[in-house]
Amino acid sequence: MKKFKLFTLSILCLALVISTVGCSLADKITAFVHSSDDEEIITTEATHGVYWMNQGETRLLKVPYEVDTSSPEAIIASCIEGLKQTPDDNGYKCIIAGNVEVTDYSYESSNKLATISFSSKYKELSTSQEILARAAIVRTLTQFSDDIQYVSFNVGTVPLAASDGSRLMMRGKDFVSNISGNMEYVREDYVTLYFANEDRTMLQQEDVVVKYLSKINLETAVVNSLISGPISSGLQPTLSTDIVVNKVNVKEGVCYVDLDETFFERIDGQKFELNIYSIVNTLTQLAGITRVQFLIDGVIFTGTIDGMRIDSMFEKNMSLVYRPEKESVATTAAQSGSALSGDIEGQVKDNQNIVETEENIGES
Repeated sequence: MKKFKLFTLSILCLALVISTVGCSLADKITAFVHSSDDEEIITTEATHGVYWMNQGETRLLKVPYEVDTSSPEAIIASCIEGLKQTPDDNGYKCIIAGNVEVTDYSYESSNKLATISFSSKYKELSTSQEILARAAIVRTLTQFSDDIQYVSFNVGTVPLAASDGSRLMMRGKDFVSNISGNMEYVREDYVTLYFANEDRTMLQQEDVVVKYLSKINLETAVVNSLISGPISSGLQPTLSTDIVVNKVNVKEGVCYVDLDETFFERIDGQKFELNIYSIVNTLTQLAGITRVQFLIDGVIFTGTIDGMRIDSMFEKNMSLVYRPEKESVATTAAQSGSALSGDIEGQVKDNQNIVETEENIGES
């Protein structure tokens, strides 16, 4: 009797799932219920899925969809068709709809890259619609990672570009859900940061990958990463972790860095010039920046700190940079690589460049 009740309950749950998914997809899903002792196992033929957008345009829901996997081109075509399906659940809507049309697609086996071309109407999507559409399409296609690892978009004939002008090649993990469940696009840049050496007498470089949300600029992410501190052993932070970053922006080659007065604090009695040139030398490594102007709470500070004035513009000063012997460079690089693979996610999250992990993207 107990097994009969469990079996009946499972059938009812399965019916509810299929009705939620909608009739347009139900014919692509075949479910089986297996009863063994008191354990119920539900499986489906649909091992893949596509994404829907909720009506509030804040999150995605993944639903099962059977995809033709006979070739990479077939995968792309089948996924596009699935993303056009109209949900029967009124709480959600399909990703590719309205005036936005897919005009073409292609596949590059050398890069495992799928390129999707859209009509010019794609540019009329709101910011939230565009981010969710990108996330849904990229995540749908990159399920098939043996064939597709990257996705790029064309709008008309113009490729969707990264901040440096290069073609944007997106991966599924480039999109995360923030603490409210909203979708965000994550950028990655390889940068050189300057921290204090072990005895805090000079600066020493650390090469890292900085991850940051698309709603902030690279310059802000870099300053945040300096405040967060180094991840390699043998390096010391140059800036207080309590510094508030008011604003960082670039105009005509000058990067304006607006901080609060905590910037004046010197860690363990280090020279204030390390505070300054930790930021200046790091920012002037970025394309388009030749000088740095500091502001304190929106105003140029005219006093002196440790005998230094900061009301003028600063250029890079590499005479403060310590260059270790070649033997220790390899050691530092190995340590840095190990730290990157293990700790950079924690560093970025503490930095609030990224506010949440990519878990639970499909929750409604």
